[in-house]
Amino acid sequence: MSESASRGGPAPRLAIFARAPVRGQVKTRLARDVGEDVALAAYQELVERTLDRLGPGEGDFAPEIWIAGDAPVVGEWRGRFPVFRQPAGDLGERMAAAFRDGVRALVGCDIPALGAAHVETALALLEEADLTLGPTEDGGYCLIAMNEPRERLFVDIPWGTPDVLVKTLAAAGGLRVRLLAPLWDVDDGADLARWRNDDARVACGGSNSRRPNRGILAGS
Repeated sequence: MSESASRGGPAPRLAIFARAPVRGQVKTRLARDVGEDVALAAYQELVERTLDRLGPGEGDFAPEIWIAGDAPVVGEWRGRFPVFRQPAGDLGERMAAAFRDGVRALVGCDIPALGAAHVETALALLEEADLTLGPTEDGGYCLIAMNEPRERLFVDIPWGTPDVLVKTLAAAGGLRVRLLAPLWDVDDGADLARWRNDDARVACGGSNSRRPNRGILAGS
């Protein structure tokens, strides 16, 4: 449980960063492998999966969607979540703006295994740390949580490269940092096949990653 929730205060805000699902404008790397229609359908499924797992009542946090672009489905999301428009700028500038607005944690929506337990753990770690990061296997991160805005974490980061996490950790020098165990995102055809295989194993009685209870912390 997060510190504010345990003290009876307002639940910490969670920003779910998403793009409006528009053909040709989402998952462009995946589209090169499987075509734009399949990539769009996969992205829509990933977003709905994320919203389902991190929706109201799923954890000790207050979820909201920060959207880039526009599409009819955004109107449907407004009935389920507070919806904010991502401001202009690169990814770092947009994330920094969310934290300046009062967000305590931020996630992407293309991580099949991401669940409420990851967010809750990241927020709980802030009782002893200044910053929590959820790395991805490709060198980036899919979750970031902090007690207060820290603009330097989003400046001069080579977004979309394998150096994102390393550069972010360098920018965090002097802060107390905790890392979650790495997850993986869906960027190309191989990732899509991995996702489908993992879901098939769950359907056949394997582990359920909706609310995982182990393996969340790095080294666990």
